[in-house]
Amino acid sequence: MNSVFDLILRRLVQGHPEQLLLLLFGGQTPAFIRMADSSLPQSERRADTVLVVEAHGMRFAVDVEIQAQADPHFAVRLLDYTVRIHRREKLAVLPVAVYLVPEAEGMPPPYGFECPGIRVLHFDFQVVRLWEVDFLQPALRAAPALLPLSVLESRAGPERIAWAEPGIDQAPSLSSEERLDLLVVLGTLASRRFGQARLSQHLRDIMIDSPFWEEQRELVRVRVQVSERVQLLLIFANARGLPQPPDAEERLAQLGAASLKDLVTKVVTAPDAAATELRAVLTPQGH
Repeated sequence: MNSVFDLILRRLVQGHPEQLLLLLFGGQTPAFIRMADSSLPQSERRADTVLVVEAHGMRFAVDVEIQAQADPHFAVRLLDYTVRIHRREKLAVLPVAVYLVPEAEGMPPPYGFECPGIRVLHFDFQVVRLWEVDFLQPALRAAPALLPLSVLESRAGPERIAWAEPGIDQAPSLSSEERLDLLVVLGTLASRRFGQARLSQHLRDIMIDSPFWEEQRELVRVRVQVSERVQLLLIFANARGLPQPPDAEERLAQLGAASLKDLVTKVVTAPDAAATELRAVLTPQGH
């Protein structure tokens, strides 16, 4: 399940690609050409954001993946996305990892492996650490879509909220809908970092009234339900002596809230059948 941060920021950057490129490339920003399809060929996954840009006469794709929490498989997933986008777009692909908080960052690039005496793979990618970005530099201050992210800067205190809010509220380049979305993003990120009490009454009212905020709260509720059901099933698996692979939690979480609820119910009503079904989920293929 994607985190609330992933969902909020995906919506943010897809609406303002030029300002996203400014964040990624600074003064060497390539020209934005178009948004590309974020669905991936022969896969049920979607990339966060795929842009087609041009710099120095060369057109290429930029795959932006936003990470709000640690993922030990992130580099492999990014490699998979890069190859799939390259095959579809028939362009070179620059993969970019945007880390929201320090704990989201995994092993630094490059990712690769080798066989005896032969380097088989060397996969590099660009990294943007939002807590290291100076959001007060003039170019970024002039990009209202980036103002909500400024509260993640390590040097920023709660006063950054009061600085960013009017910048969004009074930006002439934003539509009313965009302004509302960005204020909701600002309130969400700021309340996560500094606490909801630090928000202005105006910002709190916007968040309460926003259907987008209600959508995010529902996603959080579902995520909590999934986590609780996974833990219950792991307790049951332990009690039954079922083997558990290292990725047991991930395997169960992929079932989704509804299937997990059915399996938890079966633990109570038909424990033997539940054990058989659970064993099938937890047993790696080929065993």
